Amino acid sequence: MLNRAQDQNTTITEHLRGGEGDVIMHHLMKAEDSCGKFKMCALLTLEPGCTIGEHSHMPDAEFCWLLEGELVIADGGEEHTVHPGDAWMCGDGASHYTKNCSDKKAVFLAIVAN
Repeated sequence: MLNRAQDQNTTITEHLRGGEGDVIMHHLMKAEDSCGKFKMCALLTLEPGCTIGEHSHMPDAEFCWLLEGELVIADGGEEHTVHPGDAWMCGDGASHYTKNCSDKKAVFLAIVAN
């Protein structure tokens, strides 16, 4: 399934998962166009101070890859600072959150797979 740039859309969600600020989501592929494989496939932008609140993934899993900026994430109950090129995943009932504690925007790919 080809999803051309002009057919993609961008949404803004306030307080995503109980977090702070607005999360800008550029949807690369609609769930219904993913052969049942993805719940979400998007580029997410978090401005400084923006967070995605703690949430778990079961039975799905989320893969993330940081493209720009810096984020603080929870992984395995510990906080880690991630940098461009770093990737992380959450699944099997684990929970995680994401925070932009820097003074620059952060952009990452997020894929939630069934």
